[in-house]
Amino acid sequence: MLAATVATATVAADQLSKYFVRRSAADLPLDLLPHVSLELSHNSGISFGRLTGAGWLLVGVVVAVIVVLIYALVRCSPRYAVALALIIGGAVGNLVDRIRFGSVVDFVSIGAWPTFNVADAAIAVGAVTIVVRLLFSERGQDPDACLSGRAD
Repeated sequence: MLAATVATATVAADQLSKYFVRRSAADLPLDLLPHVSLELSHNSGISFGRLTGAGWLLVGVVVAVIVVLIYALVRCSPRYAVALALIIGGAVGNLVDRIRFGSVVDFVSIGAWPTFNVADAAIAVGAVTIVVRLLFSERGQDPDACLSGRAD
């Protein structure tokens, strides 16, 4: 239940933020802080613009990844639930854009870093959380519990 709430809230926050940015496109770019601004951009590829123009192939790949992540969520320890839900919610948020617009709406610009969105941030936070949990898991815990079905 918690995972479903986190994933749903992530999709909602992502889509709402993109809606408001698209509505405000005429007022962008907007400087918020030094080296931090809101500027509308579209990414038809994946991370950092790779595979630009892959279109529906990317939609299929993203759907497959979401299915695998949901499987992992069901099979993994509850310790990973929120992190996996953030990744799932982020993936669904960007998938909605791909289906609706043919590209992902990005709008947060920080220095030389590629422009990103709420979904991207959720995916990054979820992934880092999983890596940190795996790196600092107690001895005797099975880091492969999600893959083997032996949840700790």
